Amino acid sequence: GINAEYGGNCNGLLRVDFKQFHNSQSQQNKDNIVQLGIYEVLKGPHKGKKIMAFRGLDISDSVSAKETIIQAVSIGLQSVSPLRDPIRRAVTVSCERAREHKPDFVTGHSLGGLLAECVCSDTGIQGASFNAPGPIGIINRHTLLPGEKYNGVKFEVHLTKRDPVSLYGGIGGANVSHIGYPIWHPVQNSQNLIENHYTRYIIKQLAEDCDQAGS
Repeated sequence: GINAEYGGNCNGLLRVDFKQFHNSQSQQNKDNIVQLGIYEVLKGPHKGKKIMAFRGLDISDSVSAKETIIQAVSIGLQSVSPLRDPIRRAVTVSCERAREHKPDFVTGHSLGGLLAECVCSDTGIQGASFNAPGPIGIINRHTLLPGEKYNGVKFEVHLTKRDPVSLYGGIGGANVSHIGYPIWHPVQNSQNLIENHYTRYIIKQLAEDCDQAGS
């Protein structure tokens, strides 16, 4: 894979120095439906820990666009077979990759966040999801979660108000459609729903909270 380094710190808690040692754009990942990156924390209290990050909707090339758009659409078609299969196949592959690489944390944004929650339910690996649709459906047979190992696991669910993807969930709404009770973040741009789906405002708020806690 490719190596890439990123510098940044927030008392070693939020922004980490990492190296990427699994190429998220590799043909292998595209063949297996899922794109991901694995990062190793280089310093701080979590030095040596590995983070597996799942990519969400990707329109950077035709192969990725086709696969991820179909997966996203199939989330809402869980009562219709075989239209429900694309996202279920992605969940299966994500869990396989997690068992293969054994990360210490899993995370993802949007579609990638849903995959991270599913991996946690299958493996018990802690982590966080950001502005993801809820994987728990209206009734049990429609849930995308492959297991129940998330109980008692440190996993944070971050959602943004007025983000249409964050609001997606089962009959009980987004609050009961995730593996943990969501942490809701305020709207940044009430006129632009797409803007509200981005993670940069959540990350900025978390970084500020982290800096305040360390001061």
